[in-house]
Parts: sequence; structure tokens; C-alpha cells
Amino acid sequence: MESKKSGAAVALMKVNKFIYSIEKIALIILMYGLVAVLFVNVVYRFVLFIPSAWADELSRFMFTWTVMLGASTAMYKWEHIDINLIDTIVAKFTKGDAAKCDRIIGYIKKFAIVVSIIYLIALFVVYGQYLQQINELGTMSMFLGCSLLVPMSAIYVCSGLMVFHGICYLIIPDSIKEQEG
Repeated sequence: MESKKSGAAVALMKVNKFIYSIEKIALIILMYGLVAVLFVNVVYRFVLFIPSAWADELSRFMFTWTVMLGASTAMYKWEHIDINLIDTIVAKFTKGDAAKCDRIIGYIKKFAIVVSIIYLIALFVVYGQYLQQINELGTMSMFLGCSLLVPMSAIYVCSGLMVFHGICYLIIPDSIKEQEG
């Protein structure tokens, strides 16, 4: 039974890692694209003296996706902002017992992820209803002519990815995380 659990955990870790690799590739493409669009915008605005509304709009859309995908990859790697004060307080509370300190901090991190998952699921539901209204209205972007669902779905898609990464963080044992990278 234990080997089935570890086999499932390894498979889940591989899926999680695969999704993370897609996120990284998308981030690289978005960053280079964002730099190119901003370069074009600067050339249009300061060299040709022609404001480029489409470049402003496209850069905002790309930036939104970059930020949200960055938050998702940070959830995968557990690189969100850490508050060292909690580590310091726990270390003083455990009086130098490193194993006990690590165990308590691990519980605090898991509690933080559970709270984050609850928030993200609520966001997913509420924001999904909002996106449904945007879709029903058929709202289009002013200069690019695409549906506003394209940039606005970044929050929806990436909050779903963050929930998946958070659940994986909770249920995949640390030994498998270290083994699989």
C-alpha cells in the first residue's frame, strides 16, 4: 500500500514539475515579448513622436500574465515572501532544539498554504463569476480588438495553478520533493 502512495506521489510530483516547466517557458516568452513591445513603444513615442496605444495595451496584458505566472511559479518553489520574525520567535520558543523548530515551522507553513488555498478557491469561484459576466457582455479591448477575457483570465488560470501547486506541496512528502527536484 505504501508503494502505491509513493508511486502516486512521484507521479503527482512529475505532473507538478511538468506544469512548472511550462510556466517557466511561458514566463520567458512573455518577458522577451514584453521587452520587445516596450522597445517598440519607446521607439514610436520618443523617436517617431507617435503614441502607440496598442503597445501600451499589449504591454499591460503581458505584464498581468507575467505577474500572475510569476506568483504561480513562486508557489511551486515556495519563494513567496518569508517572514523571518516567525522563525526567530519559534527558535526562541523551542530553546535551540533545531528539529522541534523545523517541525513547528513546517506546520506553520502548511497552515499558511491551507489558508492560501482557501482564499484562492474563493477567488477562483468569485472571479469566475465575474469573468462569466465579462464574457456575456462581450467586452473587447479598445486597441487590440481581442476579448477582455484574454488578459483578465490570467488571475483565474494562475490562481488555479497556485491551488494545484499548494495541494501538491501539502500532500507530496518532502523526501519525494527532494528526490524529484
